[in-house]
Amino acid sequence: MFYGTTEVDFPCSYLGYIEAIREVEQQLQTCTGDQKFDDIVAACASGGTIAGLSLGSWLSTLKAKVHAFSVCDDPDYFHNFVQGLLDGLEAGVDSRDIVNIQNAKGLGYAINTSEEIKFVSEIATATGVVLDPVYSGKATYGMMKDMAENPKKWEGRRVLFIHTGGLLGLFDKVEQMASFVGNWRRMDVHEDVPRKDGTGKMF
Repeated sequence: MFYGTTEVDFPCSYLGYIEAIREVEQQLQTCTGDQKFDDIVAACASGGTIAGLSLGSWLSTLKAKVHAFSVCDDPDYFHNFVQGLLDGLEAGVDSRDIVNIQNAKGLGYAINTSEEIKFVSEIATATGVVLDPVYSGKATYGMMKDMAENPKKWEGRRVLFIHTGGLLGLFDKVEQMASFVGNWRRMDVHEDVPRKDGTGKMF
């Protein structure tokens, strides 16, 4: 029996992302023309996601280059973690050959600069895509920064960004986001919802 909810606690969690790559591969096969992704980008917080994405891409026909932006620890730690999984599977491949990991933790895990918070707000306003400030927000910020600093590296490439969730992290940033979100406000939710007309809380 397993306890906890992180990828480290569930060493087989990477299998879900291998399956995700298979689904992407199948969807591309239904497209007309030569459709493909050159790069796959995701946040990295415990290693299971990037282990699955990188191994899945390497095993599939996609062969897309996987980029991970770590929001905690450092790239060496995650390369070693992924390598441990690969060795356990006897995959016969070096983690550094199938995934590029860059540091995007900034001030630290779940700690944001005003620039990062502003970035999350601007992306939501411009695209309707809501990024969380802890995981995908930092990864996207890191990716866009890398694109600006190394344009030749990304020029002409088709990138698939994997949004891994974490939206509840926004609740902890209400005060920090206040100056960027205009008339938005935090919704008040009462913990006890009274039962009314046969509907309501179960307990």
